[in-house]
Amino acid sequence: MKPRFVASGKWKLRGNPEFQKRLRELRESIRARHAADWARSGFLRRLILRWRIASEFRRERRRIEPSTGALYIG
Repeated sequence: MKPRFVASGKWKLRGNPEFQKRLRELRESIRARHAADWARSGFLRRLILRWRIASEFRRERRRIEPSTGALYIG
């Protein structure tokens, strides 16, 4: 079989249903970790928690996403 390298593979990966499922599971696990704090916090604390959850999600997503300059097999 002849290998095919694709330069836009990162964008194709983001549209992949399996990858989207993995991101949803990651988002749900992060929200579950912060659920107790979320339930007992007020408006300002929820804003701070939302920021922390979003930054934690971005950090974890960067670990599972490939780099932007990499070539991919399509």
